[in-house]
Amino acid sequence: MTDTARVLQLKDGCRHGREWLLILVVLVGCRQSGTAQTPAAHSPATPAPLLVTIVVDQMAAWLADQRWPALDPGGGFARLRREGTTVREMRYQHAVTDTAPGHAALFTGTTPRENGIVANEVIGPQGGSPRSILADDSTHLLGFNGELSPRAGSSLGILQGETIADVFRASQPDGHIFSFSLKDRGALFGGGRHPDAVLWLDPESGAFVTSTAFATEAPAWLGAAGGRAAVAAAMTAGWFLSDDGRAWIAAHAATADAQRGEGDYGKLGTVFPHAIGSAKALRATPAGDRLLFGLARAALPRVAADHRPALLALSLSAHDYVAHVFGPDSWEAWDELRQLDRQLATFLAALDDAVGPGGYAVMLTGDHGGSPLPELAGTPADPWCRPDAGAPDRWERPCGPRRRLITGDLVATLESALAQAFGAGPWLAGGGIADPLIFLGARAHALDAGNQTRLLSVVKQALAPLGIADVVDVRRQRGPCAAPDDTRDQLICAATRPGQPGDLYMVVAPGAFFDPGYTPGFGTSHGSPYLYDRAVPLLVRAPGRVAAGRTVDGALPFSTFTRTASALLGVRPPTGAQPGQDLTALP
Repeated sequence: MTDTARVLQLKDGCRHGREWLLILVVLVGCRQSGTAQTPAAHSPATPAPLLVTIVVDQMAAWLADQRWPALDPGGGFARLRREGTTVREMRYQHAVTDTAPGHAALFTGTTPRENGIVANEVIGPQGGSPRSILADDSTHLLGFNGELSPRAGSSLGILQGETIADVFRASQPDGHIFSFSLKDRGALFGGGRHPDAVLWLDPESGAFVTSTAFATEAPAWLGAAGGRAAVAAAMTAGWFLSDDGRAWIAAHAATADAQRGEGDYGKLGTVFPHAIGSAKALRATPAGDRLLFGLARAALPRVAADHRPALLALSLSAHDYVAHVFGPDSWEAWDELRQLDRQLATFLAALDDAVGPGGYAVMLTGDHGGSPLPELAGTPADPWCRPDAGAPDRWERPCGPRRRLITGDLVATLESALAQAFGAGPWLAGGGIADPLIFLGARAHALDAGNQTRLLSVVKQALAPLGIADVVDVRRQRGPCAAPDDTRDQLICAATRPGQPGDLYMVVAPGAFFDPGYTPGFGTSHGSPYLYDRAVPLLVRAPGRVAAGRTVDGALPFSTFTRTASALLGVRPPTGAQPGQDLTALP
């Protein structure tokens, strides 16, 4: 047995198909570059490779381990596991386990230190409230029928390095690239810099939009699936529990439908049924998934018709919104997963019809994990503190109190402590915090070196009682990081970049998280360096390229996704992608 085989502990049950057309389903150290590969020419008789990426936002490894086996054997997840390879644990090698850093890592093969995506949101040089790290004032939102918004659009201007889509575009200039999400940070990294179409849901207009950074007009042929009428129709359907769904959830969920700590987001309420009164609220329901799968189905005829290589990226954000608002153990979270499983199965069947069962491959992973509601801690329903737990938890899940950190409270505490130490403030810039970063104001920046050290000490002491385990001065993180490993210092180094927005990086204590802000004082979140947030599952279905019925028990790095996807597309990995296991190369 080889060393690789020993580490991976593979359970192999290979089955190969005759041909492949790739779908990549993403549930989302040393530099290494490759030599560009020229894919073979394709003809109508030989299907071209299709890569469909679906990021199921906040799909943690611990959650997949526990809940996928409970799903319908005829569902989408079970099919992917039967027909592909399952990696139980793929680890991100950075501490900032949030959506934008996770997606950027998957599609570049690099950490935030290399790619510059250090948070979901930042505070600009002029202060103000946090805004998307991808917001670009030189661009505008663009809707269907040429609707140009005065509001700023989004771009990949801040991203350092190339994405899988960028390499694919350079290799296949006439190939198709589509990327859809409910969030800009879920859509842009999958689509790269030159997509045919990249769309995300704009709650204000009630429709999907793109940015002038990528197009001069939104594709009219997608309007029927992503325009205002489609979004309004999805809202009208509401969110109800069927009788069989209610019975299934009651048999699996540890909590009641009305669990303390759940939020009322967009007037959805906290118990079933949920009336959907706005596009904003729709994002925290299975209707968001249905819209995205609808966009994907609308793109399939174009891909299948001309036999060009194609990348179709989907980021399913509803799973994340539901967990943020109701918690991952809620009835809503269980039903969202159940409906997602069914919608995935339907989508795979649509692909069967479009290109044949042997004409596509699938990869599935998550961009980060998540944690339960703090209100569950110490109760019989606490999913992380079961009496029969036994051995140490594989996912580093803390058994004990958990904390929801309110940004306003942190800012007030910091301003008070700094005022006592240095005089009247303000000492922070704008809103002060865009988690996990603290933004210092001009007075703080003007302090001499000795007082900068003192300031850091004051901040640490002030925040420690509130659930912040450590505070790191990003401005001092100048040298190169050590070789990738799982030490906290290395994970923080990989999560920060010299010259980035933000001055101080806050490391939350185990079980603590920053309030997501959707329903302040309620819900849950992610963003810690611990494995319950950093480990995600990975499924790869690629007939003839990746074994079927195989399970990888050992932990693999996140760049496994990047390198496997590149190999399946027949292109080199993005420049700078970290070393990782190419699953197509396993025996």
